[in-house]
Amino acid sequence: MFTKEEIAIILEVDPAELVTLLEYQEGLVFKAFQRGRLKREAEVRKGIFDLAQNGSSPAQSFAMKLIENAKANDL
Repeated sequence: MFTKEEIAIILEVDPAELVTLLEYQEGLVFKAFQRGRLKREAEVRKGIFDLAQNGSSPAQSFAMKLIENAKANDL
């Protein structure tokens, strides 16, 4: 993952302004930022589950940890 400052550089915006905009959790910038992070995390998790289904032992172990954490968060 990139830091907020690195993302600001990628987006070619002032890092301090981005940080300020992200403080307002009801704002469009915050929501778009979170949506991007969550989409990327979902892609990574999908890759892990794909590898696990194809027989990767490390991916299977990590997939099980993800499942266990999801169950624990639901309690």
